[in-house]
Amino acid sequence: MKMNRIITSLVTISVCINISFAQVTKDAKALYDQGLKLKEENKSTEALEKFRQSISLNTNYTEALYQAGWCQNDLKNYSSAIDYLRKAREVWSLIPKVHFELGYAFEKSGITDSAIKTYNRCIDLKPDYANAYKQLGYIAYNNNDYALALLQFKKYEEAAASGISDYLYWYRKGYSKNALKDYNGAMVTLRKSLEYKPDYINTHLELGFAATKLELNDIALGHFKAAIEIDPKNYKPYNGIGEVYRDNKKDMNEAMAWYRKTLAINPMERKANFGMGYCFNSLLKYSEAIDHLKKAVEAEPNYTTAYVELGYSYFKSGKETDAVLQFNKAISLNPKNENARYYACQLYIKQKNKIMAQKMLNELKELSSRHVTTLQSKVDAL
Repeated sequence: MKMNRIITSLVTISVCINISFAQVTKDAKALYDQGLKLKEENKSTEALEKFRQSISLNTNYTEALYQAGWCQNDLKNYSSAIDYLRKAREVWSLIPKVHFELGYAFEKSGITDSAIKTYNRCIDLKPDYANAYKQLGYIAYNNNDYALALLQFKKYEEAAASGISDYLYWYRKGYSKNALKDYNGAMVTLRKSLEYKPDYINTHLELGFAATKLELNDIALGHFKAAIEIDPKNYKPYNGIGEVYRDNKKDMNEAMAWYRKTLAINPMERKANFGMGYCFNSLLKYSEAIDHLKKAVEAEPNYTTAYVELGYSYFKSGKETDAVLQFNKAISLNPKNENARYYACQLYIKQKNKIMAQKMLNELKELSSRHVTTLQSKVDAL
């Protein structure tokens, strides 16, 4: 009789536990559903709270863990997102979207190696997961590996289910093409960026740069002037116009007029000071050039081209010791720099220093420089 009572009691307890567990599960699901609705309404903060409440009732609720991680990513709380998504991954190890979301959290946290590994795992599970390719492309882009970025972007476009309307994507792809000197390709790509955001100043700047390199001067000027209309206090388009007149039109006075607009905004801006120095050198005004070029290297101590130009100014001003110092500085920054050696060789020829002139000439030969033919007879005549 006593044993029957015990059995009855245990059965009752078991039933109560099962009922209680079922109720908790039901409540967790209700909170989860509320969270999904809020997420669909773009209310990530409120949705996250519902997912948290759901998880507090059922700590192993994988769906809620994933959604909480998604919300934390959306709210830029990447460290917390990683915690949630790692827990979700323990159960959903074969679910691609968990790996993508975790890779995104790693990427935004600066844990690049883990991000790459996790995105690639996502692709292993789902080879047409388009956004994983895009993010891998962005990582390569941010690491200045533009060839790899373009490879990933190509895969992204092949996997994308529909047209890509993200202006920033097309901008980054165009920027990468400019970096690899594919200026025609860059212009085609950057124009797509403008289709989706006509007032994005950086796209106009990159289009202006590509057009400058292609010597499409009117197009370049048009984009730089469009950038000025967007933000008159941004000095970059003034520099761009200056380069069109300096490098393509060979109008140094007009170029300097635009560089002065930059310097009115930022007197120490390196490119404008370099441009002014280059133009003054072209106009044989070496003292004025020196003043600007010294500012350029002060603003950027690793500005190799500016050191070469400053050395040239000193050379033409008769300050040959100072010139050699600048040429040597340029060579130390870029061991393959030809122009510093070319001007240094000319300086040593002027000094009738055959040993040093020949040294510069030999280094130019190792670099397969086009200047060798010009200088060889002069060195031989010393």
